[in-house]
Amino acid sequence: MPAEVQPQSRFKTRLRNSGKNLLLVLLSLVLALSLVEICLRIYNPLGFSIKGYQIILPYNKNEVIYHSSASKLDRTVYLHRNSLGFRGDEPPPDLDRRLSIVAVGGSTTICFELADDKTWVHVLGEKLKDSFPQLWINNAGLAGHSTFGHIILLENFVVKLRPKVVIFLVGVNDTGLLEHANDVDTSLKTGLRWDSFRSLERFAGALADYSEVAAAVLNLKRYYFPKVTWAPPQREVDLKNEPTVEMSRKRTAALERDFLAKYPQPYAMRLKKLISICRENQILPVLMTQPALYGHGVDDLTGVDLAQIKIMDGINSGFYWDILDILNNVTRKVAQEEQVLLIDLAREVPKSSKYYYDLVHYDNVGAEKVGTIICRHLSPYLAQKFPQYLRTAASRNQ
Repeated sequence: MPAEVQPQSRFKTRLRNSGKNLLLVLLSLVLALSLVEICLRIYNPLGFSIKGYQIILPYNKNEVIYHSSASKLDRTVYLHRNSLGFRGDEPPPDLDRRLSIVAVGGSTTICFELADDKTWVHVLGEKLKDSFPQLWINNAGLAGHSTFGHIILLENFVVKLRPKVVIFLVGVNDTGLLEHANDVDTSLKTGLRWDSFRSLERFAGALADYSEVAAAVLNLKRYYFPKVTWAPPQREVDLKNEPTVEMSRKRTAALERDFLAKYPQPYAMRLKKLISICRENQILPVLMTQPALYGHGVDDLTGVDLAQIKIMDGINSGFYWDILDILNNVTRKVAQEEQVLLIDLAREVPKSSKYYYDLVHYDNVGAEKVGTIICRHLSPYLAQKFPQYLRTAASRNQ
């Protein structure tokens, strides 16, 4: 009998020891995560603009960007975010008595690689001030943000300012959405909800509202494993040495059918949501289509056929433009249906490498061109809608 009890006793002892070791590991993990959580709450060096499904704006932040090897960008660029987290002047005390404009968009709006005084938003403001001396304009662009992010930004930040006008440069980042392409309000959900458990990412996104660690993990995952269908290279391109790729008609037709089935309708719904939010808050919305260097045609500086440039494996520039222009057509249609001013940059900005440092982002010359085109359309529209802010002939002569 003792011989039988002894092995059983050893087994129970090992089981207890394993339980203690497991408990010790769990407690150590909890302690380590708690310590990281505390540190991230005190100082978060990651600098992401998203926390779960919430936007984190970089208030009163100065940055210096060095372009040591770029040929089309300033070697040193200084960026400043004001107390709103936007680029531009601080809001004046009499903001409600100014002609106030906020520009909303992604990286082609924020113009992260350009100096504060060379973005198209700044160029636009300087040109408009000739006719509207009481103008205040700010750049609320956020790199990588689609209309999902614009809705959050509008509801949580912009409407509190009550600007007179919001101009939206939209489309390019919506071509890359994969998850929730048919869900208008997913990105607006915060906190743990019943549908937070439908996927691991939704659960992490909801948990990120309460935890800096969860937010950091989710952002790092999104950064290194982005759920996008395609994206152009974000680097200075040398068109003469860029790789090319041909696409068969069968492949382009199949990809286009898939895109048409998933993207245009929810994109239109999100645009209408943006317009609705503006109108509910007595803000005048303006829509703009997205221009790009990639697409069809020959670059006037290099003589390169733009359509064959490789965007990613199996995807060329011509097809990628066709996809973007599907959404540009949606923007045009929504603007017409909702009777909103449309500035059709996609058709007015020439496809010339003199205006771009990569396939979609403007250089200094391009930003000047974009700002000039926008001013040409926006100035008479503002004069019609806000004649009280227009500089009079008498004041011009003073």
